[in-house]
This record gives sequence, structure tokens and C-alpha cells, in this order.
Amino acid sequence: MSIANSITGGSSSNQLMDLLAVVANPEVYKAKLDALDAATAENKKYVEALGPASEIVALRDEAKVAVQAAKEALEQAKTNAAQILSNANVKANDIGVAAQNAAESLIASAAASKKEAELVATQNKAVLAEAKKATAAAETAKAIAEEKAAQLSKAVADADAAKADAEATKASIIAKQEAFIKGL
Repeated sequence: MSIANSITGGSSSNQLMDLLAVVANPEVYKAKLDALDAATAENKKYVEALGPASEIVALRDEAKVAVQAAKEALEQAKTNAAQILSNANVKANDIGVAAQNAAESLIASAAASKKEAELVATQNKAVLAEAKKATAAAETAKAIAEEKAAQLSKAVADADAAKADAEATKASIIAKQEAFIKGL
């Protein structure tokens, strides 16, 4: 319901005369007050609806920020995990190559030493001890590489859990928004 520009609802432009005509007739005066109350009540509904709508927009914006932060954290975790795996692989390869080279060197020394075994028996014992140390170092390096791989697996699992948590939070926020909108 709309309120006319003129108090009487007509096209008259003398508002003082219109006001006096309305006040002089109680029924017209009451009808005009009722129309004003109805228009005020209608507008009040729209004003009250603005509060919850702004909250929905704020929640949606917060959800977008949270989802973006979760995506960035996941990407960072993936990058970190890939770097850790790459470093572990490089170190394991370096240790393997060094151990292989050391082993080949020791085998060559042992073959040369075998010909002169009686003359250099003490030297062969030292080479054998070095081979044991190299094997122990290789086993230690292997254990370190396996531990790094386990840490990488855990980092990937943590990243997957963070992603799942972000998806659950996103789904929860969307469900709350839909429930709120249905409630309007």
C-alpha cells in the first residue's frame, strides 16, 4: 500500500487545505493513519531483514577466506612434502653412490691384497674394518632415509586431514547458510 503525495489522495496541491479537509473528517483521518501504519509496518519488515542478510554475507565471506587459507596451507604442505621427499631421495642416492664407490674400492683393494696376503695381512684387517664402517654408515643412511620417508608420509597424511577438515568446515557453513535461507 502506498501513501499518496497529497494528503487527501487527490491531485490538489494546496496541502494546508488538504490537511484541514482530512482532520475535519475523522473517518478519512483514521483511514490515512491506518494507511501510514500499514506502510510503516511493510517497510519495517525490509529493514529487519537487512540484519540477518548481512550476517549471511559475512559468514559466506568468512567461509571463502577459510577455504582459501586451507587451500594455501594444503599447497604449502604439499610443496614442503615434495621438497622433503626430494631431499631425502637426493641424500639416499648420494649415500648409495658413495657406499657403492667405497665398496667397489674396497673390493678392488681386497683383490689386489689377496695376491700379497701374507705380506700385507695387517693392511687387509684395516680395509675390512673400513668396509664394516662403510656398511654400517650405509645402513644408518638407509635408516635415516626410511625415517625421512615416514615423516613425509605423515606430512602428506596431515595435509590430507587438513584438506578434509577444510572441506567439512565448508560443507558445514554451506549447510548452515542453506538452513538459514530456508528459515527466511
